Amino acid sequence: MKFTKELLKSFVDSGQEVCIFSKKVSGLLSNFSRSDFDNFSIRSYYFWKNQERPVPLSIVIEIIEKSNLKVLEIDYFSTKGGNKIKLPNKENVSFCYFLGIILGDGCIIHSIKGKRNSWSIQITSNSIEKINYLKKLIFELFEAKTVFYHIKNYYNLHIFSKPLAMILANKYNIPIGLKYEKIKVPEIVKKRQDWKKGFIKGVFECDGNIYNYRGKKSVQLRQKSKSFLIGIREICKDIGIFFHEPYYDKANNSWVLWTCKKSVVDNFIKKISDFKIEAPVTQPG
Repeated sequence: MKFTKELLKSFVDSGQEVCIFSKKVSGLLSNFSRSDFDNFSIRSYYFWKNQERPVPLSIVIEIIEKSNLKVLEIDYFSTKGGNKIKLPNKENVSFCYFLGIILGDGCIIHSIKGKRNSWSIQITSNSIEKINYLKKLIFELFEAKTVFYHIKNYYNLHIFSKPLAMILANKYNIPIGLKYEKIKVPEIVKKRQDWKKGFIKGVFECDGNIYNYRGKKSVQLRQKSKSFLIGIREICKDIGIFFHEPYYDKANNSWVLWTCKKSVVDNFIKKISDFKIEAPVTQPG
């Protein structure tokens, strides 16, 4: 996946430094000598050049600035001593579905306690089957291992990865912490019809349901953010699913997209509920 210099600079913070594996950077190192990099040993230089260890982000930024690069293809992200995270070469349906899950039942957690600066991604579900499915999907998308905790009647799935959390926050504008009024439909999902379907399906599986209302099958999607539901309504319209404007449910302090119109409900089931996300086949190690 490609990243601009400006985006990479946004991954710099006071905590453990983000590092990368990139064939392009390793090749460019041939144009530099060990003396070009302060505070690093000659051994580190050769490890980077031979792709045996990840290159610190500060070095990567220096290399792309001196090489006049606007974008850089990155193979893996890591932190010093941390697990590698691989992103898809390009966004795909499964990735857009994952974004929908994060904006539905997920959040990015950033915690600073003394010298400790930690980042993680959390997804909540009351279904162990859904948790196991997401574990496989996340490993297939990012080669990232996950852990989950059972708390009363629900499960919290965690991805402890600073690079992935920062990428979601800075590249895809996923809010950090409480997200109610800040969430919006990521621009990337609007590029293709199947990406829109994957994203809507992810959100719907978290915040929507189909039920009987006065003998009629109905669809609803409930959120704290009116503007987010308006964005969902717009991309639904793009794929031929027409909801009315969201209404405010005072009793539950939330906004709702809702319909019991048979043609709309049937269309939603066909295009969203029955839309297949390619089943993950890679098993976490």
